[in-house]
Amino acid sequence: MDHPEDPRHPLAFILAPMLLTFAIQRIFLHFFSHPNFHVYVGGFRVHHLFTGALIQISSAFLLAFGARARRLVLVALGIGSAMVLDEVFFLVFTDGSNEAYRGRVSFLGAAALLALAAAFLVGLDARAKRRC
Repeated sequence: MDHPEDPRHPLAFILAPMLLTFAIQRIFLHFFSHPNFHVYVGGFRVHHLFTGALIQISSAFLLAFGARARRLVLVALGIGSAMVLDEVFFLVFTDGSNEAYRGRVSFLGAAALLALAAAFLVGLDARAKRRC
């Protein structure tokens, strides 16, 4: 029987970091940061969408070319995915303000996108197990 750590079944290595990153991000930004907390690099404001996209794309490229540290790359893919999914709904469906990010629409939209991504991952994992 396969174990969740088996690199041929990456569900746990993507899903757990994705859910944990989303939870940590939202908890920190809602309860522990200043309402106008932003990260600036070279004078430019950086949303976690940009960081997440960089992590996610890099991870996908590494996986495509057979990364040696596959488990670590899968974890990075989960982290980057959470960061992107969290920001997408906020930036598309709200006015982009700090208040909107902390609002119900942003949270529920991001949670829905995350739930869809998680369901897709679980479905892919189930399909892979049926093929074995």
